[in-house]
Amino acid sequence: MNAIATLAGRMKAGNTLACCGLDPDPTKIPADVTGSDAERVYQFLSGVIEVTAPNVCAFKAQKAFFDGLDGGHEVLTEIVRDIHRDHRGTPVFVDCKVGDIDNTMAAYTDFLLGQVDADGILINPYMGDEVLEAFNNYPDKAVVVLARTSNPGAAVVQDALMADGRPLWQYILRLVVERWNKNGNLIPVISSTADLDLTATRRMIPDEMPILLAGVGAQGGDYSDLKALLNASGSGVFVNSSRGILYPPNFTGAAWQEAVAKAVVDFKEALNQARR
Repeated sequence: MNAIATLAGRMKAGNTLACCGLDPDPTKIPADVTGSDAERVYQFLSGVIEVTAPNVCAFKAQKAFFDGLDGGHEVLTEIVRDIHRDHRGTPVFVDCKVGDIDNTMAAYTDFLLGQVDADGILINPYMGDEVLEAFNNYPDKAVVVLARTSNPGAAVVQDALMADGRPLWQYILRLVVERWNKNGNLIPVISSTADLDLTATRRMIPDEMPILLAGVGAQGGDYSDLKALLNASGSGVFVNSSRGILYPPNFTGAAWQEAVAKAVVDFKEALNQARR
């Protein structure tokens, strides 16, 4: 089963649009999780995954938090392996936002999709066609493509107007839908913080193409307009939360897993309420 079908199946089976971000910051990991930084990250994320997996449709691992860790790539590989083994049917995407020429992208994809065995990766499409070509070797993996992102400075580039009056991000979204989606495995990233017309945005995206709604939580976005992005099945969009789930306000002491478990349930229920 390809990653898009796996994601859709998990949304339905778990009745969830929630995605848990895996952004392990050793300085925030509870003190009772001991060992080297790599050991602490692995133990912490294992505990997070255990209590969140029943309530999420996907995990999104931020590669930057593993890159700076001694043995971090091994930890990332082990985490992906564990999710595939213990929570079969829940995809894991690696957030690396890479985008380069063909041979470099082949190196990224062979490592992250081949060796690490992630179900998909986030990419930056700014360098055009070559960024997407390497994924032809992995037609069952997902390619999550930045269209309109949620960071405050995004408008400087992504909202720049083209000659026909469209903002650049809409042109990128059109390429995602009409030019690059040859394998039916692309997922556009749409911002929850940019005051977009999400109903019009959904009309630009095929019903069978899922959307990653970004910026909810610590970045200040919300999901009040989530309903506008739903497909005909009442799903088709998933929402990531990283810090809001991993490090909730009541995240203290030996009962940290209980706080994480409550945070993900609250998040899932809030999203489901928004889509009703």
